[in-house]
Amino acid sequence: MLTELQRLLTDANNGVDEVAELLRRDAGLTARVVRIANGIVFNRGDSVGSLEGALGRIGYEEVHRMAGAAVLRQMASMEFAYYPISEFTFCRNSLLCAFLMEELADYAELDPKTAYTTGLLRSIGKLLMDATARAEGRSEQIQPLGKEGLLEWEQQVFGLTHPEVATAVLRAWRFPVEVFMPIRDQYLHSLPVEPHVSCRVLNLVGAIAEDHGWGLPGELVYWSQSHFIQAELRLSPDARSIIEERAARQARHYLNALNQSEHE
Repeated sequence: MLTELQRLLTDANNGVDEVAELLRRDAGLTARVVRIANGIVFNRGDSVGSLEGALGRIGYEEVHRMAGAAVLRQMASMEFAYYPISEFTFCRNSLLCAFLMEELADYAELDPKTAYTTGLLRSIGKLLMDATARAEGRSEQIQPLGKEGLLEWEQQVFGLTHPEVATAVLRAWRFPVEVFMPIRDQYLHSLPVEPHVSCRVLNLVGAIAEDHGWGLPGELVYWSQSHFIQAELRLSPDARSIIEERAARQARHYLNALNQSEHE
């Protein structure tokens, strides 16, 4: 769904009707989009009863963001069993990284919508690995995540890492290489070649999220190059601070909208 929506929204010839037709394929997502549009965060008048009305209220530019966030929230509806992460922490980090990637797209000459999707899905491998382990009913004692890096812990516990899983799944879902490549290489860990600029930007985004207090466990060790990446992008400290606060404000805005839709 998300990859189809992304392709649909990047075609300037498509409008609200085409987007509505795609969203109707998922009744749960359709209902959530309508509830969000009728919520306090987006409500600017009388309530709407149709998907077209909801999309008109949210705004065409917001559709890709909101649908992506809603899909992620649906997938992260259960608490993590193996990772020391709450559903709220996971969604908060994912949204902040998405908006940071979108904000930094111009600095790195990246497509903003693709950048947003990349940031939003950067930790989806963790979600999938945890869900798979739960489904398999793994009962052995899982060692806690200590001071070692996240990738080393995952290798010991699961035998593979979340970027590997994310890459395989996103390729199977036919996401473009521009999305799964930076997710695969976001930690700049043991790479045989010079990483693409999108990989470095996602690494910087992870560091900014960490500095903001919205990071995820076990990742701090991988952000050591963030200052060099910031310099490469010619991103001044003042500009970084402005972008960080703006992205955090947008993330809170969407978290509020999603949370409100859950209770209606």
